[in-house]
Amino acid sequence: MKRSGAVCILLIISLFSGAAAQIIRKPIPDKLVVLTFDDAPVTQATVVAPLLKKYGFGGTFFVCEFPPDFSDKKKYMSWEQIRELDRMGFEVANHTLTHSNVSKLSSAQFTAQLDSLEARCRQHGIDRPLTTFAYPGYGTNPAAFEVLKAKNYQFARVGGARPYDPTKDYPYLIPSYSTTEPNNSDKERIFNAFQQAKNGKIVVVTIHGVPDYAHDWVTTPPAIFEDYLKYLHDNNYTVIALRDLAQYVNTDEALRTIQPPLPTVSIQVDLNQEKGRMDPVWAWFGYDEPNYTYMKDGKKLLSELSALSPVPVFVRTHSLLVTGDGTAALKWGATNVYTEDAKGKPVYDWTIIDKIFDTYIERKMKPLAQIGFMPEALSSKPQPYRHDWQPGQPYDKIYTGWRYPPNDYEKWAELIYQWVRHSIRRYGKKEVESWYWELWNEPDSPYWGGTVDEYNKLYDYSVDAVRRALPTAKVGGPHVTGPQGKRGATFLKAFLDHCRSGKNYVTGKTGAPLDFVAFHAKGAPRLVDGHVRMNLGTQLRDISSGFQIVASYPEFSKLPIIIGESDPEGCAACGMKTNPENAYRNGTLYSSYTAAAFARKYELADAHQVNLKGAVSWSFEFENQPWFYGFRDLATNGVDKPVLNVFRMYGMMRGKRVKVTGNMPYQTMAIRDSSVRRAAPDVNALATRDTASNTATVMLWNYHDDNLPAPVSPVDLTIKGLPTKQVLVTHYRIDDEHSNSYAVWQQMGSPAQPTPEQVKTLEKAGQLAQYGYPVRTDVANGEVKLTTVLPRQAVVLFVVTW
Repeated sequence: MKRSGAVCILLIISLFSGAAAQIIRKPIPDKLVVLTFDDAPVTQATVVAPLLKKYGFGGTFFVCEFPPDFSDKKKYMSWEQIRELDRMGFEVANHTLTHSNVSKLSSAQFTAQLDSLEARCRQHGIDRPLTTFAYPGYGTNPAAFEVLKAKNYQFARVGGARPYDPTKDYPYLIPSYSTTEPNNSDKERIFNAFQQAKNGKIVVVTIHGVPDYAHDWVTTPPAIFEDYLKYLHDNNYTVIALRDLAQYVNTDEALRTIQPPLPTVSIQVDLNQEKGRMDPVWAWFGYDEPNYTYMKDGKKLLSELSALSPVPVFVRTHSLLVTGDGTAALKWGATNVYTEDAKGKPVYDWTIIDKIFDTYIERKMKPLAQIGFMPEALSSKPQPYRHDWQPGQPYDKIYTGWRYPPNDYEKWAELIYQWVRHSIRRYGKKEVESWYWELWNEPDSPYWGGTVDEYNKLYDYSVDAVRRALPTAKVGGPHVTGPQGKRGATFLKAFLDHCRSGKNYVTGKTGAPLDFVAFHAKGAPRLVDGHVRMNLGTQLRDISSGFQIVASYPEFSKLPIIIGESDPEGCAACGMKTNPENAYRNGTLYSSYTAAAFARKYELADAHQVNLKGAVSWSFEFENQPWFYGFRDLATNGVDKPVLNVFRMYGMMRGKRVKVTGNMPYQTMAIRDSSVRRAAPDVNALATRDTASNTATVMLWNYHDDNLPAPVSPVDLTIKGLPTKQVLVTHYRIDDEHSNSYAVWQQMGSPAQPTPEQVKTLEKAGQLAQYGYPVRTDVANGEVKLTTVLPRQAVVLFVVTW
């Protein structure tokens, strides 16, 4: 079954590679640019055409009879001038007869508009068939595609501010850059756009009047226009008309194999409507193998995590009290803090645990200090103790002597007391007061070899020891598995009942100290018909159930909640070779899932009115393992994966969360209940406003449970409530071509041992990438409008500053 799944995945890749080869008639050279001119202003005849001839460039003129004053020949070209453009060898093309917004036209009305403009051309001696079209105002309509196809049009142009990729972009939605949006004087923006004409991509540019006497807001100053032409000429660009793309692109094949994009998603962000704090609940990470902490790549990744967060990052790890020599291994770790001499006297050795915590403190990180697991000398059932589990082997193999209750609760308590005292001496009382102390991991599962009552007893002894050493320490638990399940929910309630009204095993009094509540939440990916299908809904139901349980206890309903492991599934060390359902981890499915999931954690906390403090991503790195093996990790061999860049994005989102509305296909509760399984993807947003830095941020994602090829999703974004006349917009992106070391590694041929030069390239590809460069954009009536196109599983962050 696993092998057949892999074969299906390879077949899909092969089919799409073959389709791309059929679309391209001949290799597309770098530096190929298409210049297009809209609306027929008079200066296209008097200024533009002579300059194009001067530099030997082609061009496409999308003409119409722009109402109401097309007859004013001081503003618009005459039909004689338009005919002269055709005779000069330029392309005259269709922009509808009356500059009509296609999104508001029926198929019959659109056909009539095309026919009328074609008739005008024939009437005035332009006999060459019209084969390209530009949407007035960029307004599109899926019904228009069939009309264009029936009339044998080859290409149709829109906006979008990105290069045209003939193997991915639908021929009737060719993206273009505008010389006047967001302003008409930013030459560097257009020069930068020209530079994107490489690696099989073509740059198409939209230009209006030079200048434009009818509509001054789309004017391109003549001097700046000639600077563009001079730049293209001096840098050896090839400049052609849109129709000339037919020599490179097989339109029939492209129309057959490339799906048209999904309907546009319109999203509105209102900066004046606050929803709550943008608490950095994402700045929590964890892993099974504590000894990776102070190894080469472990320290590098911890430094990166610290650098991306505006607050100290919390780190949780297992096996801090396990007996062993500190050798790192999968699902294993050891510090050897506790042994006994021949007479049974405790021997404490803090050497390894100090190396771990020193690594955190040096980076201004904070431990979510896990009290566990059981030292060999204290285990009530110590043998066997050390395991040698490997991926593909039965998971139960990891459950050895470290999971059992102590044979002496007093010795256990003294170990915890000495550990906390040692931490205070080494790091200072104030520092240790900022930590969280928690007992064990998933005690409702085989991680705990005792009963519920024995766990509560161990909790009482542990908390008493911590508080004797530091009365102000923050303590909590129990880190059960997903509370939507009966096992996790029953254990969590029993623990909370004990903390509220049970008899304390140490003091004999009622209840036990509890400063925070912790539980886990996991998704459930599967391999379905050769592709990975995620299940975000399963994880959200765990979270919602846990919030509901905590909220039902008045004594604890306002306590901080820590989701101690919050992930797409349950085994970080199970790679995709042995678990093909985990093939999501290297690429953009993991990053889009993470973006969509964290946004919904905020929403669920709001809905249940609970205090979400943190959600631990149980993902780190695995030292000295094969490249991109498919572990649930943030980096491989020191190279960051796409998912890490989502956290870099979150690190830039500060201040208050603000209201987001629109025609998004899914809302939080629908995803919680049914996940993302309909045909439409989850295209949505999370937005913030930080008044301290005059910054707004909007994260967009295009997520779907099913990791299959799919059309892109256009997004129209409106940001309201901007208290300024102009903003600087910076666009960051994670997709197949940006912030994606895995895609670059695959392009290299997936080398098992990359060369030092390749490693440098991969490290650069693993960083968060800007899409273009920052653009100054005018604000009208407190609003700015942005458009983008999101490929499936892409994540975008707009940072708007003023």
